[in-house]
Amino acid sequence: MGEPHAGGSTAEPNHIPTLEERVDTLSNQVILLISHFRESANKLVQMAMADNEVDGFLSPKEERERDEAKKGKACLPNFVPPQPFDGTMKETKSFISSLILYIYGRKAEFPSNESKIMFVLLYIQGGKAQYWKNEAINLIAAGQEPFKDFKDFIMQLVLGQHYNQPKLHPKVY
Repeated sequence: MGEPHAGGSTAEPNHIPTLEERVDTLSNQVILLISHFRESANKLVQMAMADNEVDGFLSPKEERERDEAKKGKACLPNFVPPQPFDGTMKETKSFISSLILYIYGRKAEFPSNESKIMFVLLYIQGGKAQYWKNEAINLIAAGQEPFKDFKDFIMQLVLGQHYNQPKLHPKVY
């Protein structure tokens, strides 16, 4: 008798396969399926490894967002940083509003009054506000505490802009 072909028949056209031939054919098909399954599994593992390699290139923020998404937590919207502020009176309210929205929308990034104040000082650039900013930085650099807290900082910024002069006064707390 001849060897069974993949289709289960032998070289003889009218041959009825025996039970052994059927078992051999089914065994060969199972071996072929296992081989295909292993190839697919290997491809999935390689793709997962490629994803892990990309993980090292994500920024800390992107990694945090990815991890939160995996946990099912909602990610915060991307808050737009404020526009630079030059002390123009009509822009003061808009600047303060955008600061508060940004800082309180990203509280984890601003754990202290100092971090909030330093962030705001980065966005005060030029114009009438530059003098106020320089005075504030000079007082901080001299080891003084010109602001009781972030609210006091904002109030002094607003007052300084409304009167076109710095209202900074070193405070002892």
